[in-house]
Amino acid sequence: MADKASRLTLKEWLAQHARAEPVHYKEIAEALERDPASVSASLSIEGKQALVDNRPAYFQRVGPGLYQYNDLCEGAVDEELITEVRARADEFYRATRREMRHEIARLDLDNFNALAKIVLLNVRACVEDAEEVDTYNETVVLLTSWRDDGGSSPVVVYAKKCGYDEKIGADLIREIRGSLPTHQANQGVLITNGIVTNEGKQEALGYASKDVKYGSVPPVHIMDIEIVLNVLLESKTGVRARNVEVLLLDHDFFKDASETLQKLLQKLRRTS
Repeated sequence: MADKASRLTLKEWLAQHARAEPVHYKEIAEALERDPASVSASLSIEGKQALVDNRPAYFQRVGPGLYQYNDLCEGAVDEELITEVRARADEFYRATRREMRHEIARLDLDNFNALAKIVLLNVRACVEDAEEVDTYNETVVLLTSWRDDGGSSPVVVYAKKCGYDEKIGADLIREIRGSLPTHQANQGVLITNGIVTNEGKQEALGYASKDVKYGSVPPVHIMDIEIVLNVLLESKTGVRARNVEVLLLDHDFFKDASETLQKLLQKLRRTS
């Protein structure tokens, strides 16, 4: 007979076992006797649905593969209050993003390279096997691979350190794509704190112009400042989380006030 834990829903399991400390999704899958890919997919679906429903998800992702139960979801019955809390949280979130942009722009190349590797780790790259093959013009060129394909396909990564909100055009994308044959790689990645222009994004997608696409070209994945910030904030890298106590009306308390008030009064008398 299956263990009782295996019959719990993912939300129920997190509520019971992942309130105080985060748990890796593979451990969750093992406890629930589910495939890790299935658990990962369920968490992803819940995160997206929570955004659609404008409500807190029942989990928080606090690091690569680490998930913790989100107590705030239990107060989501009070829609007006939750909307207000989320609006204030969004203000802090936007302010933190602005401050982080400035701090990243102040990093030197060595520290930016380390930050780029943290980003790669969060997007499932084999960072421990990454090889630095070149350094020039505020750029470190790395050779790595993806964990999800077993490390079989080499990937060229350009970690490009820029000034604050510096623009990056199509030339660098073409340079990355042109370097792939040298390293027998079939795809490239640009990680930068700069902003890739529309022309650069079109080049990465394989368009020679707005309406003309190349025949078949290797992809170049763009992770400019907005995507880098998304990854860092989602993984709680470079930020500190603070829990906020939200007080909600206990309707049951007042539903039977004559009983609950007397019990509370007696309890207070005993402890006074």
